[in-house]
Amino acid sequence: MNNNTTILENIKLSAELEKLFNIVCPIERSMELIGDKYSVLIILNLSQSGKQRFIELEQSINGISPRTLSARLKHLEKYGIINRKQFSTIPPKVEYSLTDRGQEFKAVIEHMSEWVNKWYPYMPQK
Repeated sequence: MNNNTTILENIKLSAELEKLFNIVCPIERSMELIGDKYSVLIILNLSQSGKQRFIELEQSINGISPRTLSARLKHLEKYGIINRKQFSTIPPKVEYSLTDRGQEFKAVIEHMSEWVNKWYPYMPQK
């Protein structure tokens, strides 16, 4: 049993997770986890800030609705990519941060950025 298997034992083995483990292609498996633009932008924001509250994430991600942000955060938390820390205060306070798994994805985002800047650089229309 390797370290990844041990880590994944902490995730409740649901039908959804079983489906994920049965995807043979690693690219397809990773797209199932973080294949939408908002998940990548959430990970990017948290990698740059360390931790953020819901409203801060909502304000920093252009075009995301509260409903979509909530769904993406729950999805990323379920798969162990982000942490959700709730404080017992009034009003309630919740902070999100990256797990080690989420931190590791920062390198993928950096490679994506290098690739797009090389082949499709930002050129605003005048």
